[in-house]
Amino acid sequence: MHQTYDDTEMATIRRSGSGWQVLIRRKNYVGPRSRTFLSRDLAQSWANAVEDRKKKVFRDNPITLGEAINDYINGPLLLHRSAENEKYPLRVTAESWLGDIPMKDLQIKHFAVWRDERLLKVKPNTVMRELRILRVLIDWARDERGAEIKDNPARHLRVRGTGDARAPFFTDQDEKRLIYELSQMSNQNHLRLTKLALATGFRRSELLSLNWRNIDLKKRIIYMNRKNCAATDYSSGVRLVPLPGKAQQILEELSGRNGKIIELSKGAARNGFDKARTKAGLESLRFHDLRHIAISRMWSSGMNALEISACSGHRDIKMLMRYSHYQLSF
Repeated sequence: MHQTYDDTEMATIRRSGSGWQVLIRRKNYVGPRSRTFLSRDLAQSWANAVEDRKKKVFRDNPITLGEAINDYINGPLLLHRSAENEKYPLRVTAESWLGDIPMKDLQIKHFAVWRDERLLKVKPNTVMRELRILRVLIDWARDERGAEIKDNPARHLRVRGTGDARAPFFTDQDEKRLIYELSQMSNQNHLRLTKLALATGFRRSELLSLNWRNIDLKKRIIYMNRKNCAATDYSSGVRLVPLPGKAQQILEELSGRNGKIIELSKGAARNGFDKARTKAGLESLRFHDLRHIAISRMWSSGMNALEISACSGHRDIKMLMRYSHYQLSF
């Protein structure tokens, strides 16, 4: 027996011995192409499920860059640790003129024009971050979705004016003003969050996701769950982080050691910090700058690169060195 779907042949259902075999016919389908079932109804159900999944996830090979972006947002991007941050610039690109360019026609000149337009609105480092996202996306569309593109032109583009990471100027008086404003808030989780960031160098997302089960106060170890970079793979792992003395003191003072250590949503944490920094007269300070400051202080205290990388999670020593601004932090 023969079964077709849409305008193209999707599956064939036929007798196979004492059972029924389903053969998936569609070109570029990723997954098992045949299965055998005891009854035709089961075979039909599986064929329908495959077709439904195909319709919901990816219909055909992406023709334009915009189609590839939409597939990417609804696919692998969902597994990225920075999905929310990547989604916005991708949607902007998909809705721009660049999103209408067929994948097979993409050239470096298209990305050069896109880069120059973006540089009129944002800083070079921002353009470079968005370009890295596009590079990964195009590789994925070519290698896993069968997009008609032989080379990735985004990988040949350069962005002038990109420099090292920010070197935040943060004095002891700045810290005192910031801590004071945070201490005046009714929810003391805002204060704890900032203090832990300055003590550990963790990202805000890492601190907000920490549970008490991740902490071993006796052994002075934090078990940190961390997804790998999207450019590498989508797997996650656990790294053992030595618990700094200041961080341990903050944690030991807390009671009710169940659930999350910091009971704040991402939005509340962001808004609370923004209010405190504004009242403290530190409008240019970002929460991520606390990571720079913490790691810089580790360098200034005499810790070596291996010890610091164990705390910060950096695998690349070059990236870690970009955080060594301790001479500007005091």
